[in-house]
Amino acid sequence: MSTTKFRLNCPDVVAESLIGGPVLEALQTVAALAGGELTIESPAKNAGQAGQVAGRPDCLSVNYRGKTMGRLLCTASAQDSAPRRAGHAITSFVSHMVDREFAVNDLADALMTSYEEMNLVYTLLPTMATGVHPQQIADILVAETSRTLACRRVSLLSLDEKRQNYTVLAARGLPAEALGLSIPVSDSVAARALWEEDLLVINDISDRPDLKGLSRGQYVSNSFAVVRVPLEARGEALGFLTATERIGGKEFTARDRKLLESLSAMGASALLNCRLHAAVNRQMMSTIHALASAVDAKDRYTHDHAGRVAQLCVATARQLGVTDEVRCRGVELAALLHDIGKIGIPDAILSKPTTLSRAEFIEIQKHVEIGARIVEHVPGLEEVSKSIYHHHERHDGLGYPTGLSDGSIPLAARLISVADTFDALTSDRPYRSAGPTKEALLELRRNAGTQFDPAVVDAFIEVIEQDSRLGKPQRPAMVAL
Repeated sequence: MSTTKFRLNCPDVVAESLIGGPVLEALQTVAALAGGELTIESPAKNAGQAGQVAGRPDCLSVNYRGKTMGRLLCTASAQDSAPRRAGHAITSFVSHMVDREFAVNDLADALMTSYEEMNLVYTLLPTMATGVHPQQIADILVAETSRTLACRRVSLLSLDEKRQNYTVLAARGLPAEALGLSIPVSDSVAARALWEEDLLVINDISDRPDLKGLSRGQYVSNSFAVVRVPLEARGEALGFLTATERIGGKEFTARDRKLLESLSAMGASALLNCRLHAAVNRQMMSTIHALASAVDAKDRYTHDHAGRVAQLCVATARQLGVTDEVRCRGVELAALLHDIGKIGIPDAILSKPTTLSRAEFIEIQKHVEIGARIVEHVPGLEEVSKSIYHHHERHDGLGYPTGLSDGSIPLAARLISVADTFDALTSDRPYRSAGPTKEALLELRRNAGTQFDPAVVDAFIEVIEQDSRLGKPQRPAMVAL
């Protein structure tokens, strides 16, 4: 009697476990009990015959979730039930092995994805949580998306607060002219799709000519995968993040989508915080301008004095090399509020058209202390309070209220001292008419090194002369919030 032959076409996922070792011995024992011999073949060996043997009575399938992963061929006759039972036992066992291996692989992928998500959060959260500039957040999101998904092209489009236009806030792999490009929501198929679709995954852009037509620049191939995710936080649409042209041309996987969703969630929250921070800043600046205007209103000769001084101080700080926006904003706030303490000084003294008496001068000197006290209890304005307190100090130490000198005087106070004097010299006052700019600058130079910091005077004069050469009014731009 001939021996029954069992040929197992084994799935790769369990091949290593089956070839050699106790598992193979156990399966061979099952085959031997049915009077047969079991051999293991690789999937590649019979790949071309798979369609031919499927459905034959001597072919049993190894399945995983309804999909055929391998086959067992049995040479026994149809009347011999023992080999058939053994074959079913073998394929059932191997199917369980396949199920277990795929479950382990899926778990490993899930763990790896979770680890990468946690690593992203750990790496990006400090910046995302504290960033207040949308451009900074957008640059980080684009760079991290490009790295994580291995994409040549990534772009972040930001939706304006009126929900009318998108702006390319940050991009990688796009032409330089694309940055800052404005796309009306009403005219763009891609932009309108944000309202209609959540996570969008396209494995071949040629399937979506409406999106391909909006692409700019040269692509490596006319066929590539695209993934796009909306940026939404607390129910507010903020834009969307798009990644395409994967290195190696691979399609986007479930893991890629999960990581992109994590990035977009963090990024959207950070962008919304930037927007809220800007709104709070605008409200605060409006309040501060109102306070400064209230002081200016006490004297018609000082109309908008604080605003002009603030503009000049910020421009001079930048001329000195101060690039940090937080520091520049501190300079602006100190300059806007430098005379806030005059609220506590009698109008008769502030508007007196003749020389002040000794007692009146002592009284008006109190405005620096009054102003500092008003501001010092506002969280975040401690340094601003110090600058207000010291803005009448002198470079040579002969100023008030404490006689500080040189670099011990806060920079904002030194800037205010120069800009305040310049504005006073070029504005009408109760006791004299406004003087020409040229003479005011000469006065600053004469007092550089005694009343004023020479470096500040040089930078201030450069700002005024630059504006003069460019034909601009002497009102440099304020800090952008």
